[in-house]
Amino acid sequence: MALSRKINWNLLYTFVVVAETQSISKAAHILGRGQPAISAALKNLECQIGLQLAERGPRFFKLTEAGRLLHREASEICGAIDRISVLLKDTEEVLTGNVRLTIASHMASPILNQTLTEFHRRHNRATISCTVMNSPEIIEALANRLIHFGIGPVFNKRSEFEYFHIFKEYCGFYCGATHPLFGKEGLTVEDLKGHNEITYQSAIFSDYLHSITEMRSNINFNEPLTGIANNLEEVRRMVLSGLGVGPIPVQIAARDVRDGLLWRLPPYEDVMPIDIYLITNAKVRPSQTEQAFLDTLKKEVLNTPESQRTYSGNLNTAPFW
Repeated sequence: MALSRKINWNLLYTFVVVAETQSISKAAHILGRGQPAISAALKNLECQIGLQLAERGPRFFKLTEAGRLLHREASEICGAIDRISVLLKDTEEVLTGNVRLTIASHMASPILNQTLTEFHRRHNRATISCTVMNSPEIIEALANRLIHFGIGPVFNKRSEFEYFHIFKEYCGFYCGATHPLFGKEGLTVEDLKGHNEITYQSAIFSDYLHSITEMRSNINFNEPLTGIANNLEEVRRMVLSGLGVGPIPVQIAARDVRDGLLWRLPPYEDVMPIDIYLITNAKVRPSQTEQAFLDTLKKEVLNTPESQRTYSGNLNTAPFW
C-alpha cells in the first residue's frame, strides 16, 4: 500500500513540531497536549513508516538520518497544506484574503509605511498578519515553503530565492545615559576598547549582519558579551539601560539621541551598512492578495530614488517610527 494512504497526517504534523523544537516537552506545550501523547504519536509514526526517526532519552533528542529526511519533506507538505486556505480566500472579485507579512524587527522606512497605506486604500477588505522573525528564521520559513516572501537584511544571497532591494541602512555604536561614555565628545574607536558589548544573535551565529560582525571584531570589547538578543528592540533596551555599547540603525536611534536617551559613539562616519531585501521563494505560489501587496511594495520602491532609500548618519529627516 502507498505510504500516502496509510500515513496519519496528524502524526506527520506532530512530528514536524517535535523535529523543529528538538524536544517532546516543548512540542507538547506548543500543541497543547501531554508529553505521553506526543511520545506515543512519534512511536506510531515510526511504526507506520518502519524506521526510527529520532534517538531520544530523558535529556537527549536527536533526529536520525531518516528523521532529518522526513522533516525536510514533511515541512514542505505541511507548509503547502497551510497555504491552501490562503489561496482559497482569493476566489472572490474583491480581495478579502490575508497577507502574511514576515519581517525582521524594526524595518524602519517610509516605503514600508507608504506600502501599507496604499495597499489598504486599494484593498480595504484584505487583512495583514505581521510576524517578526530574525533573519535565519525567515530563511528557514522560506526554505520550508511556509511563506512566499519575507523582508529582512541579506548579506549572502541563496540561489533558490529571488531578491528585490528595498533600502539600505547604516548602523552606529550607541550607549545609554548611565554609561561612562555618555555625553563625551571627541572620542575615538580606541575609547571603546574594554567596554561591555551588546549585540545581535545574527551577528554572532550567522553572516546576515556581516558588517556588524566585521566591525565588532576590530574593537576589543570586554569579554564575554554582556548582552545578546535576537531582535533590535531588546538590543536597544539593554543599551538604553546602560548595560553596554551596542549597534543600532542610525534612523532608529535618531529619536532617542534627540531625547537624550542614547549617545552616538565612534566611528562617526557611515559604517556597518545593511541592505534590506524582499526575499521570495518562487516555488511557493502567492495568493492574489499577497501578489497585490508585493506589486504595491515594488511600485513604491521603484518610485523612490535610491538616495532617498539610503539612511545614513547624515539624517535630514525625522525618524521613521
